[in-house]
Amino acid sequence: MRFERFIERCRAEWPEFDNPRRLEESPNPATRDLSGVLTHVPGMATENKLKLLNLAVASLEPDEIYVEVGCYKGASLIGAAMGNPDARIFACDNFSQFDGAAAALDAVIAQFTRPGQVEFHDMDFREFLTRAPWRPAKIGAYFYDGGHSFEDQYDGIRLVLEHLAADALVIIDDTNKRAARSADALIARQVPGFELILNLRTPKNHHPAWWNGIQVYRYRARGPIDCAALMGAAFSARKLIYDDLLLNLKHGRRALRARIKQSLRH
Repeated sequence: MRFERFIERCRAEWPEFDNPRRLEESPNPATRDLSGVLTHVPGMATENKLKLLNLAVASLEPDEIYVEVGCYKGASLIGAAMGNPDARIFACDNFSQFDGAAAALDAVIAQFTRPGQVEFHDMDFREFLTRAPWRPAKIGAYFYDGGHSFEDQYDGIRLVLEHLAADALVIIDDTNKRAARSADALIARQVPGFELILNLRTPKNHHPAWWNGIQVYRYRARGPIDCAALMGAAFSARKLIYDDLLLNLKHGRRALRARIKQSLRH
């Protein structure tokens, strides 16, 4: 990853880039070439996010690739690919939350990317990251927008670490969520060279600037990483709190509300 080039381009698109509080409120980048993507491809994204991904892909070294987990109907993929015809892109989604999105994604990839540019895999992200179909290439830019439970979020970063280039960007969506932020922070604490460079929050989900929050990490390799060894007591304690207790409580409340609504209809 040509990191300084990426930062320079970000500053050109957002003059307030070095002021996170102002950047959180920025309505759009200076260059509006991606403004029509979300008109043609419905998605859970914003023009700012698409431009950020686009600049990351534009800053890859020639032998590096872009990998995306969680594609929905393809808006982020198209945002990353537009204007970067030589970039190699690998992506996965198992559409566990979005019925009917697979066919829409296939159509979008065929329409908006050059033949063979995107290699898509319909599978769980853990299997995808373990198989690593891009090998022996290294990942210069990685975008994670899969499940955001603590364990999903943690594995979404942990399992990609060994595949990252010596200098790489890791971009993570929906980081307003506490479980997601906790998983990201734990990885940053455990892995030398994994540094938070951008942490943007939004007042609510679906916000027009940065949707539901976004974080960007820079990874600079400091030596081999034992990914299995990362899952120790700190991981287990946080998983217990965020997934086994809080997430289950949230699901229980939703189920109760659904039952109440159903009973009122009858």
